[in-house]
Amino acid sequence: MPKIIANLEDTIIEQANIQLFEKGYSDMTMRSVAEACGIAVGTVYNYYKSKDMMVAKIMLRDWNHIIEDVALECSAASNIHEGFRRMYDGVVKFVEKYDPVWTQYGKESYTRRDMPVQFDMLISQLSEILNEILVRCHNEKDPYISVFLAEVLINTATKRSFEYDNISRVLHRMFD
Repeated sequence: MPKIIANLEDTIIEQANIQLFEKGYSDMTMRSVAEACGIAVGTVYNYYKSKDMMVAKIMLRDWNHIIEDVALECSAASNIHEGFRRMYDGVVKFVEKYDPVWTQYGKESYTRRDMPVQFDMLISQLSEILNEILVRCHNEKDPYISVFLAEVLINTATKRSFEYDNISRVLHRMFD
């Protein structure tokens, strides 16, 4: 009779998360995650087709937490400057956490193929929050502005060459 483990998928993801940040992407394997969980490797494959899918689940979970926190913080923002900064800081936090993982993770063909879809999802989530701030604080109802700002946010938060003060100057020119 097979052994039943309560919340097995959560256990798998927690072990994968630990290994991802302790061992790194290259040294984390489906087999090592299975061993840490005390299950057969085939059981892990029942939940995740590949290591990339498992890592994507970890990243998505963390991204959703960031978006929830940012949305809550931005709901109290009194203007676009305050809201954009809170969003920027949240995205930078996520980027810094996963930067070591992406250097290896992004090499897989599956991830390159799916990146435009994932990028569009991020832009949509961020622009929704930005749009709410713009409507509430600046009576700005053009949804293209929030999409544009979301693109700027992602691009500047992922590139170390941008200083936030320069971005802030542009926002002040646009909204003051």
